[in-house]
Amino acid sequence: MTAQIPDEFIFKGKKYELIGIKGDDLFSPETFGMEPEMIHTACYRGFYAKYRFTREVLYLSELTINEKNNNYLPINGIKPIGNPLHEMTYRKLNLIIPFTGKIRLARNFLNEYYVHMGFQSPWAYETVLDITIKEGKVIDIKDRSEEFKLKWQEIKQQEINNVVDWINDAFSLDMDLE
Repeated sequence: MTAQIPDEFIFKGKKYELIGIKGDDLFSPETFGMEPEMIHTACYRGFYAKYRFTREVLYLSELTINEKNNNYLPINGIKPIGNPLHEMTYRKLNLIIPFTGKIRLARNFLNEYYVHMGFQSPWAYETVLDITIKEGKVIDIKDRSEEFKLKWQEIKQQEINNVVDWINDAFSLDMDLE
């Protein structure tokens, strides 16, 4: 099992990683007629993306995808670049994402908490934000950094009783798993 490549966000000029989501998918290649296939063990879902907030509106700015049938269709008028036998990258997409829900973004990863499978946990970062979004616009930001720092202190005291559940949780972006 391998740690997964997280989606990246530029928010208020800083780079964050997506570590949780509640709501519909942010972006679905299937919407654009493509079927993603695993790129490598660090990307089981077959794609990863870069997003940015501009004037508090959410945009998809870049997408790297391995399309199962090499059927790389234009997105927002943009054609991909790269090796179609492996993966292709769409740059400068500027595609508005009308997402409604919550995302959890984190930055300043603490290497001592690295887990070599799935997505990293909130307590493995110095900064953790929960951002509520409605139709692509930010409506609330909650800084949860201190809360997750305390959570890690609790976790260090406990033994992992159910390894299967722990592994499944590591591969989930479900925000209810706190």
